[in-house]
Amino acid sequence: MIKLNALFKSFGSKKVLRGVNLEVDSGEIVTLVGNNGSGKTTLLRTLTTLDSPDSYHTAEIDGFDLSSDSAEIRSRLGYLPHNSPFYPELTGVENLRLWLELNSISDAESKARTLLAQVGLVSFCDELAGNYSRGMIQRLGFSMALSHSPTTLLLDEPFTGLDTEGTKIIEELLVKSKEEGCSIVIVSHDKHSYSDRTLNLERGEIV
Repeated sequence: MIKLNALFKSFGSKKVLRGVNLEVDSGEIVTLVGNNGSGKTTLLRTLTTLDSPDSYHTAEIDGFDLSSDSAEIRSRLGYLPHNSPFYPELTGVENLRLWLELNSISDAESKARTLLAQVGLVSFCDELAGNYSRGMIQRLGFSMALSHSPTTLLLDEPFTGLDTEGTKIIEELLVKSKEEGCSIVIVSHDKHSYSDRTLNLERGEIV
């Protein structure tokens, strides 16, 4: 689970997160909405340990501290940033296979193809990712986030560029992950029916 109490984050003199309090249980989906600049992406990046918080009373994922146990936390996280990371000169399966190998996951080729099939890219495995549409890149990024069976999923606008079919596939995988006990935080401009709670972030505070 995720547990935050009085989390602060600034960039120079700009205060972005102003004492965020948040708890997300295992098997719970929380959607985080808010205007542009409200701190949603910064909150996700702080949870991934990509950005370091200024201070907090509590900041834990699965009982591990955000600052002192960052390596352990990263091994448990699946993260989909707003712009999915990929190498355009590699095929879809090569991108995912590399990702799996970097995470020391065995049988990477077979698992990469299985994961791409789950997100509806089985027919495009061997095409260059540089030729993928925006929605296909999102699906590839989502398969990367799921690749190591994370206990926590952090998703920044995961439905950007997806068509109806792609949206349905991702939603079904989110519900499946929830049923398996994964804690999920979705940054979105929209509310989702399968979300357990929708929280509003305004000027760096959950209101």
